Amino acid sequence: MSSNFLLFSLALLIITLSPIPKFASASLEEANALLKWKASLQIQNNSLVSSWLPMNSTTPAPCTSWFGVVCNDDGRIHRLNLTSSGLNGTLQEFPFSLLNNLTHFELSVNTFFGPIPPEIQLLSKLVYLDFSANRFSGVIPPEIGKLAGLETLHLFENNLTGSIPQEIGQLTSLYELALYDNSLQGVLPPSLGNLKNLTYLYLDNNELSGQIPPEFGRLVNLVEVYISQNSLHGPIPPSIGKLSKLTVLYLFQNNLNGSIPQEIGNLVSLEGISLFANNLSGSIPTSLGNLTYLSLLHLYQNQLSGPIPTQLGNLKSLTNLALSENNLSGPIPSSLGELSNLQYLSIRNNSLSGNIPQGFGGMDLVELEMDTNQLSGNLPNDLCHGGKLTFLSLSDNQLTGPIPRSLRNCPSLFRAFFDHNQFTGDIANSFGVYPSLDFLDLSHNKFHGQISENWSKCKNLTALGIGSNNISGIIPPELVKSTQLHRLDLSSNHIVGEIPKEIGKMTSMLYLSLADNQLSGIVPLELGSLRELIALDLSSNRLNGAIPRDIGHWEHMYYLNLSNNMLSEKIPSEIGKLSQLTHLDLSHNLLTEEIPSELQSLQNLAVLNLSHNSLSGSIAGAFRDFHSGIDINLSYNELTGPVPPYAIFVNASIEVLQGNPGLCGNVTGLKPCPSQSLMKKKHPFHHKLILVVVLPLFGALLLGLFMSGLIAYRRQKQISPQEPLDEEETFP
Repeated sequence: MSSNFLLFSLALLIITLSPIPKFASASLEEANALLKWKASLQIQNNSLVSSWLPMNSTTPAPCTSWFGVVCNDDGRIHRLNLTSSGLNGTLQEFPFSLLNNLTHFELSVNTFFGPIPPEIQLLSKLVYLDFSANRFSGVIPPEIGKLAGLETLHLFENNLTGSIPQEIGQLTSLYELALYDNSLQGVLPPSLGNLKNLTYLYLDNNELSGQIPPEFGRLVNLVEVYISQNSLHGPIPPSIGKLSKLTVLYLFQNNLNGSIPQEIGNLVSLEGISLFANNLSGSIPTSLGNLTYLSLLHLYQNQLSGPIPTQLGNLKSLTNLALSENNLSGPIPSSLGELSNLQYLSIRNNSLSGNIPQGFGGMDLVELEMDTNQLSGNLPNDLCHGGKLTFLSLSDNQLTGPIPRSLRNCPSLFRAFFDHNQFTGDIANSFGVYPSLDFLDLSHNKFHGQISENWSKCKNLTALGIGSNNISGIIPPELVKSTQLHRLDLSSNHIVGEIPKEIGKMTSMLYLSLADNQLSGIVPLELGSLRELIALDLSSNRLNGAIPRDIGHWEHMYYLNLSNNMLSEKIPSEIGKLSQLTHLDLSHNLLTEEIPSELQSLQNLAVLNLSHNSLSGSIAGAFRDFHSGIDINLSYNELTGPVPPYAIFVNASIEVLQGNPGLCGNVTGLKPCPSQSLMKKKHPFHHKLILVVVLPLFGALLLGLFMSGLIAYRRQKQISPQEPLDEEETFP
């Protein structure tokens, strides 16, 4: 009995232990296959894959010692996670057939390249596949559709091309599909509608075309959809209204057209919808007012028309609303003023009219863009409510009245545009000190008063525009101490006095315009210290004296306008150092002497105006190398001599040269040069005239000589002895 028991126990032990060698052998085979694949890769020195060492039957299984490898209970590898492992290579040597127990395969954030092999289908147990952030190329293999259990497919941020295969619609267990940031083309396959479990769909930033198939309405579990930055066209299908679980719908930067379907108002879970940069037309659907969870609504850069629906005032969760660059008209609904959570509002570049609702003064806005409309009336009293306003753009409207006190005391203001309106008030009292202010444009309004020293206290101010107002007084010395200013425009005002010498300390200045004022005195030499200047306009003032030679320091200058002043003396030769100039206007001054030959160094010129001065001498030296496309004007000077046959003067009209009595040349309206008159005498017509007149005279002279000779001969013959008749008859 005991002997039988011992035999039974031994047999049971053998049966129990017999699978172990099989499992060990399988694990070893998989490990060796992975080592072979590893040998085909380029691996960084610090890669964790260095833990993959050769194995034999006595060493531990790879699941216990190899990075990224996880085995199941029977010792087979079922997870391989090599994310961010510094691997470079292909999948050509990967042992797909041996690792058919894999459920999770992750190679993201490496530099794998080449195609995804069709052998991927052999990993039939895959649930999670992530090849994202690599350099895989070629097409998505249709065989991927045989991975029936796949729940997550990440192929984003690669170089994949071709179309999305229809077979992807066979992955009925798919929960998340991310193919964004590739170069995929073709249409969205209708078979995507089979993916009933799909919750997250990311196809943005590809080259997909065609229409959104109505089958999308069958994806009832979708929560997030990103198909932006493609080339989709056609309408948004009304069936999209069936996606009641949808929280994010991003279809921006496509070519979608037609109207926004009213059914979009059925997406009651929606938190963000972005349809900007399409060709959508028609009105904004009033049904959007049903989306009470909506926090972001972007419809800008379309062709939407009609009014802004008052129902948008129901979107109490809205923080970001952008309707700009459409054809919207009518008033701004006062209901928008009830959006207490709204922080970003952009309705710029439409045809909106009427007043800005006073309710806007009670909102904690951070950014407000309302420019380029037809808005009128005064600004709301408390527009900087909450002290959070950083960006304000009101330009190109018909707004009137003073600047409200809340904007005078708005320390958060960073950029503000009030230009091209009809705002009034004393500019010195309308604005305060803004510690964060970077850019302010007040130009083209009706502000009066003098420039305040407060602007110099805005230590971060880099651009200030006050042009085209009714500002008077002088340029305050405090302003020119604002060394951080890059742009300053005080043009078209009534500013008097001299240009302060201290302006030379504004060494960050790029654009400076003091044009169309009543400034007097000389152009300060200190302007030469502004070596970063790109554009300078001092035109239409009362400046006198010489153009300073220090202009040669403006090596980056592309625009220089000193016209309509009383500048005198010669144009300094240093002008030739301004090699970047494209626009030079020195017209309507008192400049004298010759045009400097150094002008020919300005080979980037597109506009050159030296008219209405007292320039003299020849124009031959300065224009030899200029091309023919330059808009040049040398009229009303004292230039003399011929107009040279240079390219710049080919087809020149009299308007650009008139008013120079000493000029001559082959230009209609100019007198010909003396050398040209001589040339005309040598014209073939004159040669013909000479032949017509001279040849008959020469013939007559010869005939006269012949007749005289004949008469003399006959007389002589009568005196001399008679010669034989036949000899006489031989004479002609």
